[in-house]
Amino acid sequence: MEFIIMCLCMALLQQGGETMGKRPYELDWAGRYQDDHPPLVDFENLEGWHVKVKDAVAEFERSDEQQIWDSFVGKLTYRAVGADPEVIILPPHPIEIHRPFDAVTVWIYGNNWAWAPDPTTPQVNVIALFEDAEGEPFEVYMTRVRWKEWFLVHRRLTPELIERVREGGRFLGFRITNGHNKEDRSLYFDNLAVFVERFPPLKFKPRPKRGIDMFPGQTVGTN
Repeated sequence: MEFIIMCLCMALLQQGGETMGKRPYELDWAGRYQDDHPPLVDFENLEGWHVKVKDAVAEFERSDEQQIWDSFVGKLTYRAVGADPEVIILPPHPIEIHRPFDAVTVWIYGNNWAWAPDPTTPQVNVIALFEDAEGEPFEVYMTRVRWKEWFLVHRRLTPELIERVREGGRFLGFRITNGHNKEDRSLYFDNLAVFVERFPPLKFKPRPKRGIDMFPGQTVGTN
């Protein structure tokens, strides 16, 4: 089945009947109101975003049903109408990345629990789509969704991909597979980020002295 382009008009106002969600209380308790890394995509304005589908029906819109960073997130609603469903979420145009990166993160609010399988809500795969500075596409497999809360999905690029994006690249969108559900299901996205990971040396305070003598050459251990 050929891909069918379904262009969706993104309303600037929220649709009627939608209930505003609340941020995870842990973030409020910790005073965390900004993400660890500046987002490449913050999903606050989805004007011009659209989906391509195969054996599926889907829409992608701005929503405040779930909350985590700022005011809005991206809501994907999807269902299967064929044997091999696939949804591709696309921005209005490829998003330029003017720096090297070796890691990708995105916050996703899921729709099922791994420990309580629901046959009506299959666990979908989320793949991030990029191209390097030479215009050659590549994919980064992000995750299989298996939770019903906000979760920070983190992937480090392979050495080969790190080399390919040494001069930057472009973000093309997301591909969602395995959505065989026959009724509408939703996922929520916020703060896609790309960055170079830093690994400073770990430092620990010395452990308190033990109450017994250690064998020769043995330390008291790491705290």
